[in-house]
Amino acid sequence: MSIRIDSVEVICLQDPQADFVRFEGSYQNALIVVRGDNGLYGVGETDSPPQVIKALIESRPYNYLSSGLASVLVGEVLDDPVRLWNKMYRSTNWHGRYGVAIHAISALDIALWDLFARSEQKPLHAYMGGMKHRRLPVYATLYPMAAEPQLFEQQVGACLEQGFKRIKICVEPWWQDRALAIGNLRRLREFVGPDIELMVDVAMEFTRFEQLEPFLDTLKSLDFKWIEAPFDADNLEDHRRLRAATPIPVGVGDLGFTTCKEFQPYLTADGFDIAQPDITLFGGVSEVIKLRDMLAPRGKRIVPHAYNTDLTIAVNAQFLSAQERIEPLEYSTSPSILRRQLVVNPLRPDGQGMITLDEGTHGLGLELNWDLVNACRTP
Repeated sequence: MSIRIDSVEVICLQDPQADFVRFEGSYQNALIVVRGDNGLYGVGETDSPPQVIKALIESRPYNYLSSGLASVLVGEVLDDPVRLWNKMYRSTNWHGRYGVAIHAISALDIALWDLFARSEQKPLHAYMGGMKHRRLPVYATLYPMAAEPQLFEQQVGACLEQGFKRIKICVEPWWQDRALAIGNLRRLREFVGPDIELMVDVAMEFTRFEQLEPFLDTLKSLDFKWIEAPFDADNLEDHRRLRAATPIPVGVGDLGFTTCKEFQPYLTADGFDIAQPDITLFGGVSEVIKLRDMLAPRGKRIVPHAYNTDLTIAVNAQFLSAQERIEPLEYSTSPSILRRQLVVNPLRPDGQGMITLDEGTHGLGLELNWDLVNACRTP
């Protein structure tokens, strides 16, 4: 196979329903389309400010260590996406080794892998070790969660009616009222019953261990399956304190972690149980494969973050299907039309809270809804 990259397009998308929501990016999107000279294309995205991503990809070279990423890729032979990842990484040395430069590389890497696998007529998981699980459990992420029991029971009830057996809630500003939050947690468990799995995403609403500590006994007694993103990524010490204080698994990596290098201090300190990288921010497919290989000898779990569109869900499903251990697939409940309509043929949960992958997929196997893309384009 010999494919050359013909073009790289960055499409900034905006859901006309809303311009900004406090802590969720589903209403905007940076969609990447990489086209090959064989007539095929691959798609990627990143949960990062679209106009910033567009600038990083389309900008002119500043020097040989600081180049717009499109100029790094166009004309290249797509023989090995990892080789091209390394080329992009070297070419952004001057303006970023972490953060938003990696976000842009992530989106491009996903698109390159999609195009590469499509061209070889193989599913993406074939390059991750092959499918081990065709069916995966799915969990619904509920955000924002109302403070009033009658309202959050409606929210949760809608998830249960769709067949979800696993629900993740987020710490909200109203958790500052400790009695209210603990009462709502108990009401939630009573409402869903003992068989529904519950998880909590702190989403850095707290910054110190002392703020989270009063909730730990309640979360344990209510059988919460993990505590996600408890503190800022720089606060390794409080992550260690949390792990020592509770048997509930601690998840890190969805907020702020870019590349395996940022997991290394946490691994050395044994400061987490579950790695939760967002593949669209963390370095893409190439980097999450490296993370898997790095964590496997230590027995750490990987459950990727996914609060974007069906494109991210498809990437995560391909990755999770190739893992030895069955892990749940995150499923955003955002009402954004970009979240729900960007892809014509998305993965959808069944009545048992499971999704089933198509074994005949090439690449990610996705078909974009070009009518929506064109309707939601922004300059």
